[in-house]
Amino acid sequence: MATMDSLADGVQYVRSRGFEVTRSTERGEPDAVATPLDGARLSDSLPPDDRPLAIERLDAAEWAAVGGRYARGSDLPVDPTTVLERVAGAARQDRRCLFVATPTVAEAAHEVLTDPPFVRRATDGHREFYRSHDRVHLDTGALAAWRAYRPDYRWEEVPVGRGNVRLVCYDGEDVVARLDSVETLRAPPADAFPFAYRRAADKRLHVSAVNGQLLGVYSSYRAMRRAGFDPVPAPLVPEHVVGDVDVRDAWAIAVDDGERITRVLTPDT
Repeated sequence: MATMDSLADGVQYVRSRGFEVTRSTERGEPDAVATPLDGARLSDSLPPDDRPLAIERLDAAEWAAVGGRYARGSDLPVDPTTVLERVAGAARQDRRCLFVATPTVAEAAHEVLTDPPFVRRATDGHREFYRSHDRVHLDTGALAAWRAYRPDYRWEEVPVGRGNVRLVCYDGEDVVARLDSVETLRAPPADAFPFAYRRAADKRLHVSAVNGQLLGVYSSYRAMRRAGFDPVPAPLVPEHVVGDVDVRDAWAIAVDDGERITRVLTPDT
C-alpha cells in the first residue's frame, strides 16, 4: 500500500520537476501542495504546468479481497468514491490532483479515471455505476431496503423508448427498483422500493413494507441484515459529486515502485 515513504517519493519527484512543495496535516487538506515554478512540468511528455498540485497518497481500499472479489461489490483494489471526491476537490481549488500509488493501485485508479471516466462501463451512452458510500434516501425521509441475505447490487441506465433511459437497481438478475433517471435519485419516491427503514425515536431500526406495514424492529444493522433486510447502496453518479467542475484534465498518477517514482499516468496515457 502507499505509505509515508511513497509520499516522500512523490514529494521528491515533483521537487525535481520544478515544483515547490508544502506538506500539510490539516483536516480536509491534501497530504501536500506543490506550487509550480517557471518551467515546471510533471514529465518530459507534458507541457509546462501552471496549476498547483494536490498531492495525495492513494492506498489500497480498506476492505480486503476475498475470493478474488472486494467488498461493496467492487472488483478493484481502490475506492472509486475516494478517487472521484479527491479529484473533484482538487479541481474546485484550481489544482491538479496528483495521486501517489503502488503499481497495482495506480493501474486500478487509472481504470476508474479513464475507462470510461468514473463509471464501471458505458455502452451507447448508457452507464453502469460504481457503488457509493451513501444509501438511498427516499422522499419520505426513510431509506431504501431490500430483502436479501447476500445481495449483489448493480445500478445501470437502461434504454426506454426513443432517446430515454431509466435508472435500474438490480440484485443479480432481480430488479430492486426502477427510477425515471439519475436525477430522481436525489429524492426517489418511497413506492419505488419494496421496503424502507428508518431510525425511530426509540433509536432502533424500523423496517416497513411499501404499504406501510411494520415488518420488524432491530437494534442494529447487523440484526437487520440477519433478518434478511439490507440497506440499498446508492450508485456513484459522477455529476452528483463534481457538479459543474471540469475534472477531465484535473488528475495525474505518480507510480511508486517502493523506491522511486517510475512514471506518471495522465488522461492522455
